[in-house]
Amino acid sequence: MLAKNLEFINNPGLKSRLEKLTIEESRWNISYCMTETNDYLLLKDEVPVDDIKDPRGAVREMLSTTIKQSMGPNDIIVTFGLGMCYMLDEVFNAYPSRIFVYEPDIKLMHFVLSYVDISEHLKSGRVFIFDDMNDLLNKLSEIYLTKDKVELVYLKNYAVVKSQELIELTQKVFDTCKSKMVDVNTILRFSRVWLMNIIKNIKTINAGNFYKLSDLEDKFAGQIALVAAAGPSFKDNLPKIKENRNKYVIFAINRTLRTLIENGITPDFVVCLDPEGVDASFTNLEEELPKINCIIDLKSDPDVYARNFKKTFVSFTGGEAVVKRLIQFNPGLNPYECGGSTTTLALVAAVKMGFSKVIFTGLDLAFKNGEMYASGEAVEKTDDAVMIGGAAKNLTQVKSVTGEMVDSRDDYAAFIQHFAALINDLGYTEAYNTTPFGAAIEGMKNVIFENIPLDIICNTTSMILGETAEFKIQTKEWVQEELMYINNVIDLLSKEEFSPALVSTIVKSSLMYQYMQADVLKVLQSKMAEGLAEEFIENTKLGVKQVIEALQKSYLI
Repeated sequence: MLAKNLEFINNPGLKSRLEKLTIEESRWNISYCMTETNDYLLLKDEVPVDDIKDPRGAVREMLSTTIKQSMGPNDIIVTFGLGMCYMLDEVFNAYPSRIFVYEPDIKLMHFVLSYVDISEHLKSGRVFIFDDMNDLLNKLSEIYLTKDKVELVYLKNYAVVKSQELIELTQKVFDTCKSKMVDVNTILRFSRVWLMNIIKNIKTINAGNFYKLSDLEDKFAGQIALVAAAGPSFKDNLPKIKENRNKYVIFAINRTLRTLIENGITPDFVVCLDPEGVDASFTNLEEELPKINCIIDLKSDPDVYARNFKKTFVSFTGGEAVVKRLIQFNPGLNPYECGGSTTTLALVAAVKMGFSKVIFTGLDLAFKNGEMYASGEAVEKTDDAVMIGGAAKNLTQVKSVTGEMVDSRDDYAAFIQHFAALINDLGYTEAYNTTPFGAAIEGMKNVIFENIPLDIICNTTSMILGETAEFKIQTKEWVQEELMYINNVIDLLSKEEFSPALVSTIVKSSLMYQYMQADVLKVLQSKMAEGLAEEFIENTKLGVKQVIEALQKSYLI
């Protein structure tokens, strides 16, 4: 039976772990008996997992009281605990939704899958099974769209035994969905700006002197990185930073560059990722920039590319459609998952560059006495929103390093999740956060700035950077393929038909998909509602025009 179930488990890591177990290992401390309803009852350490009288009846009652809204095929139901699969079966038959089964006890899972046939459930393509919470959260983040509904249900007996795991799962599912909503809102706002930036920046890179960030991998082994983030606590540490300047390589995000320089500290790197408005960070600093190296993402503000830095190192964000396609024609381009913010890019860069410790100062991601930034920028707060720099941001609370809750913004709450996911994915254990009041970030060590041990190591930045070589991006074959896909879009547009074929054709072109990402998301969420047809077709026509014009202006065609 196990082999039959394993055939349809679309989770290679879990599949491998299950295959390594034997039934003798998994049956230890597990027993079973019959209930009054003639159902099998599973017991682990003599504790029943399902309801002791009527397992199926208890599940049905729980579902009727827990899930109060209609659930569609795109919605997601997370079930905590596998038991004898009664809950999975009831959920599967009662709802058309996708189902995430989370069972943290892999030996229990192995025992059940050795005797209970759920191959048809797994074969359906809408049931995903996990023993690792991070795997579940990664899958949830991958497939969740902002209008999808998510419900979490659980076996009551099992919830008592595994209460901490259930609490953690509930919070992290909520945080993941909230984080994804912020991600999608960012895509809706910036996807077209990013596209036009990429096209302009390719032209600039190929006409100038630029370097790949990936060429610095492991070049700083044994050294210490200090990342200056823009939170209020940053300015409190300036004297200590200046006192120990020779002990670390300093990464400034663009918002902290001016403060460092005004305090007599010239950083080694400034990190930029924002799609627009970054140029203001460098105004009147023209004499200092040739002393500083820049790390910048391919999709960042083109004005930064025109600045006269000592050297500029380009990062390519993995997972983005245009970058993926470029890499197919440029095998030497190594992408990084960078989490979507300047500070997370600084973290990834420092880890990839091989630093033995990465120390963050000013990484508060929370308010302090009405301030959000080290610049002292005031925060106007209402009951559920804050005004920062004239822009409204949703107000939320996050867990502080003190264990209490502290005011923050919902987009910063998303960044907290990004940091935790990045640290976990990188497998990095030496990230230090020195905030005395700000957000707690899983995987980071919370240490007062003065208490971090600093090895006395010479800063060898200049010698290392002297070994790097300039690069160019090969575009000819990529552009030819893109034009072929764009012509296919034009052919379908000539028929004036709003169809899944048009959407799928747009997705094949990385340039058109980047331009149309928000529109594609909208029609998918609305299940291709006819009311969106006219607007979608007009936006596609405009997209074709603007993409072609951008390629022409950058002399890529």
